[in-house]
Amino acid sequence: MEIVLDFDFKLDKNIVINTLKSYCEFITDEEISSMYEKLLPILYSSVQPAGVFTITPKDEDFTFDVVQDCNHIVYCVITMGDRCTDEVNKLFNLGNMKEGMVLDAMATSYLFEISSQLFNHVLNKSNELGMGLSCRIAPGDGEIPLWYQKNILDKLDAGNFLGIYMVDDCMLSSLRSMAYIYGADKKREFSKKDHDCSKCNNRDYCSMRKVSS
Repeated sequence: MEIVLDFDFKLDKNIVINTLKSYCEFITDEEISSMYEKLLPILYSSVQPAGVFTITPKDEDFTFDVVQDCNHIVYCVITMGDRCTDEVNKLFNLGNMKEGMVLDAMATSYLFEISSQLFNHVLNKSNELGMGLSCRIAPGDGEIPLWYQKNILDKLDAGNFLGIYMVDDCMLSSLRSMAYIYGADKKREFSKKDHDCSKCNNRDYCSMRKVSS
């Protein structure tokens, strides 16, 4: 099992602006930009990024159609901790709705950045083992069910290492967290592609997609 704590703090303001514009039309670009700069130090001081992953032979009870051509599974969990969620809630409780929404979008964007950085570690490890990878597969996105998050958490002992559990309605106990997998196999081509937006069920709604609708 690999534990990763050395994540860079990187954020793309344009992604944050586009994310907010996709569902929040009453905040202007200028407002978002101004609040982004104001809230950036708060986000920086509140995030506690961590990731855990392991590459193991695929269990016989993994019966889903996805990655049938792979004989290994890469189990991954990332988190940025709960302090950022506390900061977002504090803004909402004070009635600073716009700032709360901007900080929430910033946190979401950084969580995906953590995922991208963890992928580089996964890629290096799989290359060492001579294995190619599938794209990232997230429970609930249509390829594997949402309840499979518990299997991922159990594989990584995420409760002990990160304090993350699955709670009611298949939610993770730490909101700024993600659990997902990759397929891995020596017969797969080597690829540096983390996510295939063209095959994602959310591509028509996602402000961070990298393909045309």
